[in-house]
Parts: sequence; structure tokens; C-alpha cells
Amino acid sequence: MSKKVLIIDDDTDLCLLLSRLLNKNDFETSIAPSGQKGITQYNSQSFDAVICDYRLGDMDGIQVIRALKKINPQAAILVITGYSDIKTAVEVIKEGAYDYII
Repeated sequence: MSKKVLIIDDDTDLCLLLSRLLNKNDFETSIAPSGQKGITQYNSQSFDAVICDYRLGDMDGIQVIRALKKINPQAAILVITGYSDIKTAVEVIKEGAYDYII
């Protein structure tokens, strides 16, 4: 049985790239183009992990982490970003993200 990963990112190209990479490695993926849509999908389906961009059009990664952790305190969340910021990395980890990937 393959593991399910939810990709939350407003960059469609990056979503497709991550999805293809994960699919080739026997993961099943779903894509959400915004934080709110990702939270809605996570609430209605079961996922083994979430890959979430920190900077989304409708909210930031901290807000998404908090919402997902309310649904499932054990949620495995990887936050990705194109911007390096130590303060943000520390905050994301404190909120419960598994890792912060630049």
C-alpha cells in the first residue's frame, strides 16, 4: 500500500515536479493550490505526510501547520521555501513541522 502525500503550494510547476518525483517512488499524491484548500483536503482525506510551501497566497506556513495540527496532532509536515530565514525555521519547527527545507 502506497503512502499518501498532500502537496500544498501555489506554484503549479513545483507541485507537478514534486508529484512526479513522489509518484515514481511509489507515493500517491494530491495537490492543493492554497492553504485553505489544503486544509480542506487534509480534513476530508487521510494523508501520511504533507509538503507545504511557507509562502502561500492566502496564508503562511505557520497558519497551515496550526490548522493541520488541530485536525491531527501527529501530522507529519515538511515546510519548503525558497527563502532562507533562521527565525522562520525555528518558529516552524516549534509549531510542529518535521523539517524546514530551503
